[in-house]
Amino acid sequence: MAPQEAIRRLAEHVKKAVFPHLGTWRARKVTGIASSGDATFDIDDIAEAAVESFLRDHSLNVAYYSEDRGLVRPFPGREPEGLLIIDPIDGTRGAIAGLEACVVSVAWTDPLPEPALRDVRYAAITEIKGDLTITAARGEGVSMYDRHGNGIKPALLPTTEVSAMACALEVVGAPMEMLFDALKETVNATTVRGGCFILNSSAFELTRLVTGQLAAVIDVRNRLLREFPQTKPLFLRHGGGRLICLYGYDVAAAALIVQEAGGVVTDAWGRDLSAWTLMDTTESNFGSLIAASNSALHAKLVAGVDEGFARLKIAWSSSPRSYACGTRAQERD
Repeated sequence: MAPQEAIRRLAEHVKKAVFPHLGTWRARKVTGIASSGDATFDIDDIAEAAVESFLRDHSLNVAYYSEDRGLVRPFPGREPEGLLIIDPIDGTRGAIAGLEACVVSVAWTDPLPEPALRDVRYAAITEIKGDLTITAARGEGVSMYDRHGNGIKPALLPTTEVSAMACALEVVGAPMEMLFDALKETVNATTVRGGCFILNSSAFELTRLVTGQLAAVIDVRNRLLREFPQTKPLFLRHGGGRLICLYGYDVAAAALIVQEAGGVVTDAWGRDLSAWTLMDTTESNFGSLIAASNSALHAKLVAGVDEGFARLKIAWSSSPRSYACGTRAQERD
């Protein structure tokens, strides 16, 4: 089975296993903690089992990495032909609520010890509740089609004005009061003509750039943690005792899809992400994201985020107690 076909069929197989459980009471049961530190739910276990059954039933000679299991070699006596970076459900919280913001995300790299974003050769993402499947091959573009196999042309929005853009923000595990202080000028401008959404699925959000539903995706949690290390106790508190952020595996497939469609994907400082490793979930490898449907909008977003963090630093230095009191309260706890 060719790599592109294999990951597409795997994504669709996991979707079939998960779909009946969307929005059910069983899906909401917390069953453990993933290698990333995030909570896992019963529906995650169902998805992981579907991955294993597909690889076993098709004797697909690959290793794979997933959030819940880490690195797995189903055929330890054989040298794998590829390495799959899998998020069986990106958007678990959306899935357990029965919302549309959840997808199966699969990326294929060569079997490297430490694959990075630049090493992703093929990507496949399928909507769990919707009908779309989107695939990409590096240097060959993007394909998008519905459940009937009808091809759909990617439609990146030409929006270049921040006030007119529809965007998504990532907030899980972060002190939202500081995130919004840093982003308020950017976000406030969108609320009437564009729109600002919190969907809790990086892969779903990024694919919305390709469908033309969003113009931008912003995740500055790691920039906040890096530039304001005093917030670490707050991150720990909101993350249930663990630091939770954006990980390489979250966007392994989606970043390639957006770039092959013509969009722009960088970190929250506007820097290239190609060297970001995909299987390391330690704090030193936390990531961030500014993605846009076109370069003009992306440049304005990077400038806006820079300005927002500059304002936040001035506010912190002029009135540190207004921010630090929350941190100190957590430390006393």
